[in-house]
Amino acid sequence: MGKNDRARRTATAKQRAARSRTARMPRPGFARAAADQPPPTFASICEALVASAQLRAAGHAQPDDELTLLAALPESLVERAAESVFLELVDSLWAHGWQPAEVVRQGRRATATTAGGRLVTLAVASDDAGRRADTLHQRWIAQVQELGLPAANGAPGWVRGWSRTEGLGRTAAVDTVVDALATLSRLPPLDVLIPPPGADGTRSRTEAAAWAALLPDEGTADGRVDPVLERIRGLLAKAESTTFEAEATALTAKAQELMTRHAIDAALLQGRSGRAGDQPIMVRLPIDAPYIDAKCLLLQTVAGAGRCQAVAMTHLGMSTVVGFADDVAAVELLFTSLLLQAQTALEEAARLAPPGTRVRSQSYRSAFLQAYTGRIGDRLEEINATVFAEADPDEAEAFLPVLRSRAEQVDEVMADRFSDLVTSRVRGG
Repeated sequence: MGKNDRARRTATAKQRAARSRTARMPRPGFARAAADQPPPTFASICEALVASAQLRAAGHAQPDDELTLLAALPESLVERAAESVFLELVDSLWAHGWQPAEVVRQGRRATATTAGGRLVTLAVASDDAGRRADTLHQRWIAQVQELGLPAANGAPGWVRGWSRTEGLGRTAAVDTVVDALATLSRLPPLDVLIPPPGADGTRSRTEAAAWAALLPDEGTADGRVDPVLERIRGLLAKAESTTFEAEATALTAKAQELMTRHAIDAALLQGRSGRAGDQPIMVRLPIDAPYIDAKCLLLQTVAGAGRCQAVAMTHLGMSTVVGFADDVAAVELLFTSLLLQAQTALEEAARLAPPGTRVRSQSYRSAFLQAYTGRIGDRLEEINATVFAEADPDEAEAFLPVLRSRAEQVDEVMADRFSDLVTSRVRGG
């Protein structure tokens, strides 16, 4: 055999071995399906989007080639599949206790980009546009109106309009879609605090009763607001507007005193009438960064002084408050006011701090909020003790058993709804 023949045979053998190795190399799943089966269908693209979102929600890195393959598919088909998956996911969130404002807020705070947050908002708007008003609770309608959602008509094409408005390329648009879906996919179930769309027609009486007991009171028939709560709101507004800490403290103390006396009066009325009272309710309050855990501690302190209990969900940036309707409303007012007062006090403390103090550091501000919470907690407890000490002994025999019964009812709701609570330290202090 000549040298040329041996060289040709060697080259042929190398080429055959290379082809064999290439045939054995694993290829991306979508590419294999495209080669061995008919082109991807609408259903298979939906499944691919869901799988990609679940993978990312679990914290796994998304392979670039999978996003590229999705972006290479017919654009209109991918967009319609994305719309379908979004609407199914949003509908599932409603059934699991999430409210429109909460989903929009999670989209803004948890997606990787602002474009992803706007896509979540648009999904909520598109879902609402496809609902009939007679299937929605009045509280649901009011919350959607307060959100000021972007215009939507419920027709297909809103994902395409979003991507054009954002100026995203195909791969970037698909990546943002997957990220937004992953954000919604990782949201855990919550208690239903507003009847979800169509709840009256789709839930059994037993199911409806389970969540209806936790709904906030609808208010008086003529729409009047409790005058005591109005007085409390006025005092707290004055406390927020003053720059003098002593004045703010005095106004806040007066508001807390009114809250406690109001609770005693309600319990006294119930005790003397012998009628069964209301049931505890639940509300969820958003807790915005920074210092979420320190702010949750402040809410927990205020709730305890207001005969309520609070459960922090720091990973979601919110807290749940459990208590009776008037107490919960007062706690929400006081907590919101104290956050503003704390910011004013922090600015004043920073202004008076000695040179070299790192007043803008996270540790300083978190420690300040914790110290502020401690001072507020002591002050609120002192006020409560003073009000109870001043109560008439004969009246105490009527209202104290009612207050104890209410506290036990709140404990029962806590044990039923939050059986796996844990405690943790506040960071950065």
